[in-house]
Formats: sequence, C-alpha cells, structure tokens
Amino acid sequence: MNKIRTIPQCLVEIKSLDKDSAVTENFIRLLCKSGKVKHFKSGNKYLVNLDNLLEFLNYTTGGEDNE
Repeated sequence: MNKIRTIPQCLVEIKSLDKDSAVTENFIRLLCKSGKVKHFKSGNKYLVNLDNLLEFLNYTTGGEDNE
C-alpha cells in the first residue's frame, strides 16, 4: 500500500529521518508541479506518494536536471 501524505506531513516524515534536512514544503510542492514525484490534488492540497518522494530524494544524482 502506498503511503499518501500531504506536503506538511511529508516534511515531518523527512525531518524525522534527518532533522537537519534542507528540504522545504515549497521544494516538495515544486517537485509535484514539475511532475518529478507522484501525486494528485484534492481541492487545494497536494497528496504526495511519500515512498516515491523519498526515492526521488535518495536516488537523484547531480547529473540530472535538478533544481
């Protein structure tokens, strides 16, 4: 089963794994808007696939089109 979270919930999960993480809500929102992580919208909220987000953050290299 996929772990679906709101952007603030994703940030809490990331901070629980790495309290000094520089990831922000705005960065996660940008990843959603650019289609780099799996998500869907419910009203004004982005619902993010947390596993996909963590995979993106763990496996993206500097050679790709990162922002």
